[in-house]
Amino acid sequence: MSTNKKSQKEQDAIQRHINNLQSPNPRQRSSAAEELGRLHAEEATSHLIDLLHEDVNTYVRSACAEALGQIGNPGAIFPLMDALHDSCSFVRRAAAISLGQMSAKEAQGALLHALEDHNFYVRRAAINAIGKLGIPDMGGILLPFLDTSDPRIRRTTITALQRLHTTEAIPQMVAMLEEYMEAPHQRDIPTVKTLVVALGKLKAKGAVPMLIRVVRGYVGVRSLAAKALGRIGDPQAGPVLQAALEDRSANLRLAALKSLGRLKYQPAAPSVRKFLSSPDPRMRRTATLAIGYLGDTTAVARLLNIAREDGSSLVRPAAVQALGRVGNAEIIPDLLPLVEDTNAYLRAALAETLTALALDGEEPAVRAALERLAKDQVEHVAKAARSALIALDDREDIEEPNIDPLAEEAPDPERDLAAAATSWLRRVLRRG
Repeated sequence: MSTNKKSQKEQDAIQRHINNLQSPNPRQRSSAAEELGRLHAEEATSHLIDLLHEDVNTYVRSACAEALGQIGNPGAIFPLMDALHDSCSFVRRAAAISLGQMSAKEAQGALLHALEDHNFYVRRAAINAIGKLGIPDMGGILLPFLDTSDPRIRRTTITALQRLHTTEAIPQMVAMLEEYMEAPHQRDIPTVKTLVVALGKLKAKGAVPMLIRVVRGYVGVRSLAAKALGRIGDPQAGPVLQAALEDRSANLRLAALKSLGRLKYQPAAPSVRKFLSSPDPRMRRTATLAIGYLGDTTAVARLLNIAREDGSSLVRPAAVQALGRVGNAEIIPDLLPLVEDTNAYLRAALAETLTALALDGEEPAVRAALERLAKDQVEHVAKAARSALIALDDREDIEEPNIDPLAEEAPDPERDLAAAATSWLRRVLRRG
């Protein structure tokens, strides 16, 4: 049975909730709508639309609007646009939220009108929804909302502009951050955090000097600023991040380690290596991954030892992944015995690393190890190994002569599926 099909138990529950939409009790109707949304019950879309238009109870209409956004059926877009004119602000707000959740580009005009709604929460929901539409030109319309005195509207606008990648907002955001730096206050921390995160995601190089100031002296936001500097990738942030490794805050040290790796700031390598012996497994894991990005070849022996003996089930796979970045084919014999390791995360990382280190796609020992891992009883390990084997095959294809570089490549669903299979591993190892 396809994994997309609902179980009989879920189907029975959906039908029960659809029946309850006709209950004389409004509380039962709203509860049924909430459950249908949670179950992503496509078959309930028309019933929820009917109630959204006709139910006399505002809480029921609001619950229907929210459920339609969770279900995401495009047929609900225009009914939700109509609901932006509902007499109840709860319903209008829920409709705006759902349209944003559905990234409903058709609703851009209706949401623009909702920016003028007399209800604060509806206006805020409309700003947030516009940010999720993925229409860059809408950013210019939201820029004036940065000047509002209400910090909640400011935060919502900053996030919306970041989602729309509105780079025109960067100078104003930097100026806002400078204002908060001049007179820091506890109540401003949520807005400052939102600003720092947005500037990092916008890769705002013009914000680097101000973010460095935040790392040095804005308590409560320093680790977020360190992370933002890593996202931006400007090497001038290297010294302050290296200095942050001596800070008392564990969160700041973790953020600095990760960002130094992202920056590939090699002068920090000796300082990063010290964390390979940290009693905190989070520090060891993050430092190990940073060493990989820094390309610190002097740490290869230590990484091999960590891969074999570290007490953390997540640090050891990180060491294997780092060896794929800093090692060379000479360490392949040291890694091959790990095919038998009991740590499934490590075996999956090993498949990717062996492929990275194998300079020759015909490397017999590597191919044999990958073929063995491809039969692993743990499915995600087997998928990672199959992906690695496909990578080896692709490498061989690239080296073949007489290939027309302009020829369109035929789709290869097997390769695409296998390549996606390792994404879970990267997410696990890059946490911290």
